[in-house]
Amino acid sequence: MLIPQLLTQLARPLRRLDRRIAWIESIIKTPLTDDDEHYLRVACAESGNTRFGEYYYWYLQKLFVANVLRRGNRTEFLSLLSRADRTDYSAFDELARTPRGLLIAVPHHAHYILSIIMLAERLRHERKTFLFYGNPETHPGNEIFDRLNGWFWNEDNGVGFVHDTRKGLATAIRELRAGAAVFILQDVFKDENATYPISFCKRSMSIMLGTAALSRRTDALIVPMISTPVASGLGFRSVFAPPCAEPAPAAQGQSERRLLADDYRVMRGLFAFYEHHMQHQLIYWQNVRQHIAQNGPHLEVPRSDVARVAGLLARDPDMLAPTAVIDLRRDATAPTC
Repeated sequence: MLIPQLLTQLARPLRRLDRRIAWIESIIKTPLTDDDEHYLRVACAESGNTRFGEYYYWYLQKLFVANVLRRGNRTEFLSLLSRADRTDYSAFDELARTPRGLLIAVPHHAHYILSIIMLAERLRHERKTFLFYGNPETHPGNEIFDRLNGWFWNEDNGVGFVHDTRKGLATAIRELRAGAAVFILQDVFKDENATYPISFCKRSMSIMLGTAALSRRTDALIVPMISTPVASGLGFRSVFAPPCAEPAPAAQGQSERRLLADDYRVMRGLFAFYEHHMQHQLIYWQNVRQHIAQNGPHLEVPRSDVARVAGLLARDPDMLAPTAVIDLRRDATAPTC
């Protein structure tokens, strides 16, 4: 099992490359377009003037890990992860003593799968643990979680899997209320119309508020966690933050707008923690190309200008309701002016 670590060390010279190489892209099974190259170079520049080869080196590491997963030897895989893990779990272990449910919020950054596995291994001996993720049928790439379910964990060892469906959501709510731990990846969304904008790493980003709403409905703590790379081999470190500011309890008669505002505040705090660690490590974020491709800055409106901006919007002709309706049905007549 030392082979993946050895291969990772041998591949380190790739980090010095500063140009695209087609045969490497064929090996990592990630062909790039010219636009992709541009977005990745922007990410490299914002990651501390990192060379383009860092992207190749990073994806080769992911390929080595995927190959180990396919071999299906649980003991060897855990041995590899134990040597690679540089995490200090003391703060989390203190937090995990609470009887409340734990909603562990993780972005698709660095070796996030390895970080999830190692923390789940610690948690499963103390409480029921679940991974909550999109169905692979509608979320390509999530097959790796189903593969973990097939050979790494099963119902007998305290780790379960629930898809992002009505049935899966009901299971997550029930188990969180009973004190379970649930991992959730919330830097993706299914319906953009259900998202809200925030400022993230110099750009506007759309996020769902579901994690905060789930916490509010179940009284579970939101525990922010992010995986960060360690320069040595396949090394990684999981970093934790204190639980997010808790949303206000859903009192009877509380307005929907107030609940949304509370949930939005919680999620902004969560993503502020991610941004602190990711703004200089963007190249390791799975969604970095899409984020940079949007190329739209997030405009902040000073509190003193909110009323003025609202007035401008209210007077914008494109925002006004129609003043006349023309009936185009047969035999209809146009209204007189």
